[in-house]
Amino acid sequence: MSEKATKARKRGLKTWSAFGNLGRRPTEYEILTHNMNHTTGEVPLEMGPDVHGNVWLREHRDSMPLNNVDWDAFRDPDAMIYGTYVASQDDQETYVEYLLEQFDSEGYDEGLNEEQLSLLRTAITPTRYVAHSQQMLSAYVQQLAVSSYVANCAAFQTADQLRRVQLLAYRTTQLKLAHPDRGFATGEKADWTENPQWQPIREAFEWALVKFDWDRAFVVTNLVVKPIADQLFLAQASRQLSACGARLDSLIAENLLNDSERSVRWTTALVKHLTEADPANLEVLQGHLNDWVDRGDEMLRAGAALLATPSGRKSDAIEADVRSTWHGMLESVGLRAQ
Repeated sequence: MSEKATKARKRGLKTWSAFGNLGRRPTEYEILTHNMNHTTGEVPLEMGPDVHGNVWLREHRDSMPLNNVDWDAFRDPDAMIYGTYVASQDDQETYVEYLLEQFDSEGYDEGLNEEQLSLLRTAITPTRYVAHSQQMLSAYVQQLAVSSYVANCAAFQTADQLRRVQLLAYRTTQLKLAHPDRGFATGEKADWTENPQWQPIREAFEWALVKFDWDRAFVVTNLVVKPIADQLFLAQASRQLSACGARLDSLIAENLLNDSERSVRWTTALVKHLTEADPANLEVLQGHLNDWVDRGDEMLRAGAALLATPSGRKSDAIEADVRSTWHGMLESVGLRAQ
C-alpha cells in the first residue's frame, strides 16, 4: 500500500465516529444507548409521510417549542442499561420476596388490626390504579422521546411501574384471602371511580393521559403527577404504615421508593440539560407547569386526607411535607410552583 493510501486510511472514519469528536472511548452505557431511536429520520416510521403515526410524530413531538437541544448529549445520571437494570431490580425483588415469605410465615395478614386494615384498604390497595396510570404515561413519554438516551430512562421508569402494579396486585390478593369481608380486590375500582376522596387524583391522571405533546407530557408526568403521587403513596404511606404497625407494607413502599428516586434523578438532569441548551426552554417548561399547579395541589390535599390515621400523622402535616418535597424538586432546576 502506498504512503498516500496509508495516510488516507488513517484519516478515515474510526469505529466510534458516530459520537463525533468524543476524545475518548465511549462507555458501555453510551455504546448500548447511542442513536437507537428509529423514529427520527426524514420519514420516521419508514412509511408514507401522511400515515397517521408520522403525522402524530410531526404534530406532537417534532413541532414542540424546545429549541437548540442536542438530545443525544443527554446522559442518564445512573447510566442505566438493560443489564444493570435487571441486576438491580433482581436484587430488589429478592429482598421483597424475602419480606413476603418472612411475614407470611408469621401470620402477618391475619394479625392486622382495624386501623391497619382501614389504611391499607382506603389508601394503599387502590393505588394499583395510580401505578397503572403512571405506567401508561411513562410508556408514552418513552414512545415519543427524541433521543434513545431519554427513551431508555422512560422505558425503565415504565418497567418500574409494572413492578409496582405486580406487587400491589399480589398484596391485594393476600389481603383478600386473609380478610374476605373487607372488599380487598373487589372494592377498589368503585373507590377509584366514585369515592370523592379519590376523584382529584383520578382526574389528574386521566387529564394527564390526554396531554399528547411530548414536552407537555413530560412535564405533567415527571414533574407533577408522578412525583406527587410517589411522595404520597410511597414515602408518606411508608411512614404512616410504620406508625400504625403495618411493617411489611411499610417496607415494601420504602423499597418501591428507590425506583421513584431514580426517576427524579434523570428527570431533573434532563430539565437542566434543556435549560443549558437554551434558557428559553425553561420558560416553555414553566408555562406547562403553570397549567398544572392547581391540579397538583388538589391531588396533594386529597392524598394527604386519605393517608391520615389516628396513630400516624394528620393530613396537614402530610400535605406540608409532600408540598415541600415537590417544590424543592422543582426549585432545584429553576422551576416554581406558582
